[in-house]
Amino acid sequence: MFKKKSFLSYILYAIGEIALIVVGIMLALYLQNRNEEEKVKETVTNTVNMLKDEIDSNKNKIERVKDYHISVKDSIFKMSMPKSEKEIEGKLAFWKGMQTPRLQNAAFQTSIQSGIGKEFKPELLKALNSLYTYQDSYNEYSSQSTQIFFGTDLTDFKSFGKVMRSIQMSMNDLYWYEKELTEMFDYNLRQIDSLYPVIND
Repeated sequence: MFKKKSFLSYILYAIGEIALIVVGIMLALYLQNRNEEEKVKETVTNTVNMLKDEIDSNKNKIERVKDYHISVKDSIFKMSMPKSEKEIEGKLAFWKGMQTPRLQNAAFQTSIQSGIGKEFKPELLKALNSLYTYQDSYNEYSSQSTQIFFGTDLTDFKSFGKVMRSIQMSMNDLYWYEKELTEMFDYNLRQIDSLYPVIND
C-alpha cells in the first residue's frame, strides 16, 4: 500500500514538473514572440517616419522649381523670335538652366532591401511603389534633358528657334511630371497619416 502511494506521488510530482517546464517554455516563447513583434513594430514606425521625411523633402524640391519651369515655358511661348544675334542676349533673361532636382529614394530602397516593406499595409505599399516608380521616371527624364541642353549654344542665331522649341517642350513635359508628382506626394502622405496615425508628427 505504501509503495503504491509512493509511486503515485512520484508520478504526480513528475507530471507537475513536466507541466512547469512546458508552461515555462510556452511563456518564454510568448515573451520572445512579443519582443519580436515590438521590434518589428518599432522598425516599421521608424521606417515610415523616414519615408515621410523623404517624401516631404522631394516634394519641397519640386515646389522650389516647378514655378520656374512654368515661367520658362510661358516666356518662350510669348517670345518673339530675334532678328539678329544681338537681340538674342536680351531675350534670355529668364533662362537659368534646366533646374531639375534629383529626387531621393534611399528610405524606400532601404525598406525594400531590409524586408521591412513587406510589413507595410498593402494600400501603402502599392501607393509607394507607384510614387517611386514615377519618381524614377522623372529623374531619368531630367537627366536626359540636362544632357541634351548641356553645352548648347543658345546664342547661335541659326539654331535659336529650334533650341527654344525643344526647351519649351521639355518644360511642358516637366510641368506635367511635377504636377503629377505633387499629387502623388500628397496622396502618399495622406495614406501614411491615415494608416499609421500613431506616428503622426
